[in-house]
This record gives sequence, structure tokens and C-alpha cells, in this order.
Amino acid sequence: MMEHSHTHHDHNHDPDPLGGIESLDPAGQSLAKALRASFRLLSAIMVLVLAMYLLSGVKTVQSYQVGIKTFLGRVVGQSDQGLAYVWPFPIGGIEIIDMRQRQLGVDDFWMYETSEDKTRDLLSRAGSSSLRPQLDGALLTGDRSLLHVKLNCIYQVVDPRAYAAAVGTLDKIEEYSPVEEMVRAAICQAAIRCAATRTADALQRTERDQFALDVARTAQVQLDSLKAGIQISKVLLTNASWPIEALRTYIDAQNAVSQAEKLKSDARAEAEKILNAAAGASYRKLVTDPEQTDPASRSAANSGSGNLIGLYVKALASSDTAKAAQLLDAIDEVLLSNETGGDASRILAEARGYRTATIQRVKSRAERFNELLPEFRQTSELMLQRLWAATREEILNSPTVEKFYLSFGDDKTVLRINRDPDVVNQILKELKAAKQPKSPQ
Repeated sequence: MMEHSHTHHDHNHDPDPLGGIESLDPAGQSLAKALRASFRLLSAIMVLVLAMYLLSGVKTVQSYQVGIKTFLGRVVGQSDQGLAYVWPFPIGGIEIIDMRQRQLGVDDFWMYETSEDKTRDLLSRAGSSSLRPQLDGALLTGDRSLLHVKLNCIYQVVDPRAYAAAVGTLDKIEEYSPVEEMVRAAICQAAIRCAATRTADALQRTERDQFALDVARTAQVQLDSLKAGIQISKVLLTNASWPIEALRTYIDAQNAVSQAEKLKSDARAEAEKILNAAAGASYRKLVTDPEQTDPASRSAANSGSGNLIGLYVKALASSDTAKAAQLLDAIDEVLLSNETGGDASRILAEARGYRTATIQRVKSRAERFNELLPEFRQTSELMLQRLWAATREEILNSPTVEKFYLSFGDDKTVLRINRDPDVVNQILKELKAAKQPKSPQ
């Protein structure tokens, strides 16, 4: 009885939780060793899992990224490039935000295109199909026209904390990108509003850049109201087209407009060339400038700063002689100025030369007349015979005069119609020699 109690006491103080292995049979000893090894392995695995859990809070932030740290759902800090540590989920977390610029193509207002359509240009498809509202997108412009457009948006995250609060981890879903859809929706709303204030023709030609700029500004206001932390850098209007069915007609109209503009430009250039050849730079004062095609410029020209000839004709038609005389003086002043060139300058120079020569000739004749007048009064018949003889001698002695001698009597006289070639050549040589300037002696 005493031995049994002692044995029970020793069993209760055995340090081995599995009992004394030595006291067990071989099967029990093997089982105890296996349990002990499993316990130690489980402990190591738990420690390893705990370490891995703690290390899961380590994140690498690239140079183009920003990490937003959270603790129990609240933003507690921001991490830049390098290694960052936060408490693992669900205690904490770190949201990696890509700060690089992104591009988004917005083709919501473009026509539906098959794979074959994309290999052909728009002109080759013109007139081949009608507008399909269920498939084709289009903008309604301010002149009630439909226009297909393609836009390209360049944007980036500028406020990581606001971006993380508004978008967060949703941006990491590959099949669906909420941030792209957010930007796309803002661009589409802005495009609809901005197109409603413009004509389709202006949107395609003269206001393309301004339209894209207004779309960017309007979309940015929308994103700012959502506090998305996204900045739109630029919006580009990459393509614009009328509906396919009307494209051919539009292109023909554009070609006609271009041809008309070319003809107008050629006509203005030809008019300016003719006017410059006629009067040089002074033509802008004498007649209407061909470059002044708008009514305001023509009104300014007709007010007195130009078109003097037109104003002169108008004054004559209205019987305003005083104004006509004033305008005629102004025309003479312009024509006689140094700015006048071309045919007008040449004609005026020839007129001045002719006037001077005529005056000199008349003066010479008047002086000669005054010289001969006293002698004529004394011996008029003798002076006339002497003048006639001198004149006849001058004519007959000229080498350029062909002379025919006729004999007196009843002999038959034959006058040849064809001139003697030798005589003609001699006369031409004399004329050529007379035109050549004489060398100084």
C-alpha cells in the first residue's frame, strides 16, 4: 500500500508532459516522440507564419509611385520612393499610387467600325452606309449638325491622398478601370457641352484647338468637384468627320470653296500685279486695294484714304464740280509724287519730254519766223524762191531719198513699181549710220 502511493506521487511530478517515455512500451515511446516532433514543427510553423504576416507590411515604392499608409482605416502618412512598412492587413495597409501620366482614347462619339472598316480610309467608305444611332456615336453641334469626333486625354494623379480616398484599390481591377471611366465620363460630358456652342464646320477647321482646350477645362472642373486628385494635362481632338453618308458631299463642297478661294487669291494677285505695273505703290491711293475684300476696308477707302479715281467719278456723276476739282488736284499730286511708278510714271515722263520738245520746236519756229519776217517784207518773191531752192537741194542731197530722173520730150516713160534692191540697201545703211551716235573727236 505504501509502495503504490509513492509510485503515484512520482508520476504526478514527472517533467515530461507525455509521461515517462522509458516506462512506456516501444509503441508508446514511438508515439510520444512523434507527438513531440509534431508539436515542435507546429510551433516553428506558427512562428514562421507570424513572421511572414509581419513582413507582409513591407512594400517597395518605385520612383514614379507614392504610398498612402493607413491604420485601422485612417490615412496616417505618405511614403515616397524606397521600402515602406505598415501594419499588415487588416490592421493597416499601404496603397500604391501611380503618379505617371496616362493616356485615354475617347471614341464614344465615333462611328462603329468593323475590322475591315479600320483598314480603309473614310473617303473610300463615303456614301456606303447611313447613320446607325444604336451603334454610331456623334456630337450634336450648335448648328444642329452631327459630327463624329475622337478625343485623346492625357491625365495624371497630382493629389495621392485625395485619389486614394476617391478611387482607392478599385483602380487595380484589370477588367474594369473606374479611374478611366471617371475621366471618360468627365470628358464626354464636357465635349457635349462645348460642342453645343459651336458650328460643325468651325469645330472641324478653325476652332479645333480651342474646342479641345475648353473640353479639358470643363472636364477638370467636374473632376475637381469629385475631389479625385486627378489633373488633366491636355485633351487633343485627333479626328473629326461628318457622318459617312454626307462625307462625299461635304468634301465636294470644301473642294469648291478651296477652288473659289484660290481663284480669288489668283485674281487679287493678278490685279495687284497689273496695278503695280500701272502706277507702282501709288495705286493704293488712286483705286481700291484688291486686298480690301471686307466692307469695312472698302468703306474706309471710299472715305478719302484711297480710291481717289472712284471718288472723282462719283463726284462727276453727282455734278459736284467743286469736289471733283479738289479730287482731280489730289490725283495729280499722287501721280506726280516719287511713289508713282510703272506705266503711269513712264507716260508722264514721255509727256514731259514731248511737252518740252514741242515748246522748244515752237520757240525755234517762232524765232526763225521772226528772223525771216523783215526780209520777206522787202523781197518776198526772191526769199521764197531761195527757200524753195534750199529745201529742194536738201531733199535731193539726202542719201535716204530715192530719186528718179525723167527726160523731156515725147519719149515713153516707164516707172518701175518694184524698187531697186541696191538702192533700198543703200538707204537702209544710211539710216542705220545716222542713228548711231557719233564718236567725240
